[in-house]
Amino acid sequence: MISYPADKEIVTEASSSGIPEPVLIRDIIRIVEVLNLQAKDFFGKRSVLAGSMALRCFESPRFTVYDADFSTTTETVYPETKLKKLLAYNDELVDIEVGSLHPHDQRGTAWLADPISYSAGFTALVPNPDDRTFKADVSFRGVVLDGLERPLSVSYDLGLWEEAPVIWVMNPHETVAEKILGWCVNRELKHYADLGFIAIEAEKKGGGILLDNQLLRDTLDRKLKIMADLQPDNYEAFPSVDELIAELAAPVAFPNQDWQKIMYIKSAQGLYQPKLLSAAVEKLLVPRFA
Repeated sequence: MISYPADKEIVTEASSSGIPEPVLIRDIIRIVEVLNLQAKDFFGKRSVLAGSMALRCFESPRFTVYDADFSTTTETVYPETKLKKLLAYNDELVDIEVGSLHPHDQRGTAWLADPISYSAGFTALVPNPDDRTFKADVSFRGVVLDGLERPLSVSYDLGLWEEAPVIWVMNPHETVAEKILGWCVNRELKHYADLGFIAIEAEKKGGGILLDNQLLRDTLDRKLKIMADLQPDNYEAFPSVDELIAELAAPVAFPNQDWQKIMYIKSAQGLYQPKLLSAAVEKLLVPRFA
């Protein structure tokens, strides 16, 4: 699946990247999980890697600690309970097993596998069983835009492969829409931080993220209508895109207890600070919806 690193290499890279050893090892396991799903034909233009792990494929320096997010349809996975078998994996050094799988919305359009536990025979650095778990959020609502094929990217150097495998990831326009909804409706600061990164990256000449303003607005409108139909009470305050953008444009506080939960690789920690992220959202992203 991958070339598993030795503990000495992991310790060195954890120090260099600023990623704690258990978090780094958990990420290696999540990479194995992504490649396991690829081998089982999970991915395609309408079945994609999503969330912050997908954003890494566009050079995001934010390091998600516990989650793996996917978006698919019942055309790819049916019945939804088949996920338990799809997510299971084993080789000579790694075993991955789903402890619990259940829908986490009333209509069963999104499923949560949590905990997913693993054993890793290649390392002795994670003695605590509580550190040997992660979760997977799998949406069955489908994507509104075809995914993009991108090399699977990691923000550390552990020689996992000679050439990065190519997988299907969520289109950045749709990621922006999901992040705006996640911020405006659920107030999760990680979504706002990711929007700041996307806004900055999209301004770079020759950067990996290209955004079309009209497609951004159209995609947000489509995603809003889908979610408002599924969760009308949660979206009552946002009858149109305009209310979302007004909320996005409002000044943002970064509570320390929430900000401390957001992890960036060490080389990016000095740059990606609240002042830069809020300026990027307010001055670069919001005007795209005018």
